[in-house]
Amino acid sequence: MTQLTGRMTWRRMTMAVMLTGALLVGAGVAAPVPVHAAAAEFSVKDTVNVSGMGELEVTPDVAYAELAIDTRGKTAAEAQKQNAVLFEKVKQVLTSKYGVQEKDLKTVNFSVNPEYKYVENKEPQIIGYQAQHAVRVTYRDLNRLGSLVDAATDAGVNRVVRIQFDTEKRADYEAQVLEKAVQHAAKKASTLAKAAGREAGAALTITESGADWSPIRVMYDAASPSDMKKDVASTSLQGGLIKLNAQVQIQYQLK
Repeated sequence: MTQLTGRMTWRRMTMAVMLTGALLVGAGVAAPVPVHAAAAEFSVKDTVNVSGMGELEVTPDVAYAELAIDTRGKTAAEAQKQNAVLFEKVKQVLTSKYGVQEKDLKTVNFSVNPEYKYVENKEPQIIGYQAQHAVRVTYRDLNRLGSLVDAATDAGVNRVVRIQFDTEKRADYEAQVLEKAVQHAAKKASTLAKAAGREAGAALTITESGADWSPIRVMYDAASPSDMKKDVASTSLQGGLIKLNAQVQIQYQLK
C-alpha cells in the first residue's frame, strides 16, 4: 500500500511539472538560450585605436589687472579713511578716463590690521594700523593697458599684484582646437589602416581629455609709491599669444 501511494504521488508531481511547462510555452515564455548560441550571433569587428592632438594660438582680447592700495595710520579708522579717499580717486580715473564700467571693478581683498613693534622679553606693542584694498579691473582696450596702470599709480595705487591676459571667446576656441584634434586622429587612423592594407571606417568611440588653457600672467613685486613713480617712461605691457591644447582618443572600425 505504501509503495502504491508513493508511485501515485510521483506521477502527480511529474504531471504537474509537465503541465507547468506547457502553460509557460502557451503563455509565450521562451526557454533560455544557451550562452554559446547567443554569443555566436555576434562577431568581433576589427578596430584601430588612435589619439589626436590639437593646438591653437590666440591673441588675448581682455586683461585682468589686480591693483592694490596700502595705507597706514595711528588708528584703524585713520588708515581706513585714507584708503577710502585714495580708492575713490583711483576709481574716478578708471571710470571717467578709461571707460571702465562698475561691473568690471571687483574687490578681491580688503583688510585692516594692526602693526606691531617687537621687543625682546616684552609684549608686542601696537604702533599703528595698515589698511589694504585690492581691486580686480577687467579691461579690454589692451593698447591702453599700460597707460591705465600708470594713471592708477598716479591716483593712489601703490601695488600692482598681477596682470593676466586672457580671452572671452574661450568656448569658441575650445571647439576649434577639439576639431583639430579629431582631424589629427582621423588622419592617423587612415595612415595606419592603409599601411595594413585596410581602410578606416566610422568612429565607434570618442573620448576627449579636455582643453589645456594657459592664460598669460605677469607678476609684480610690491613697491612703494615713490619707487613706482621713479620711472618716467610709460609702462608698456604686451600679452603675447595664448596657447590652447586638446587631446582625444578615438576608436575606428576597420573595413
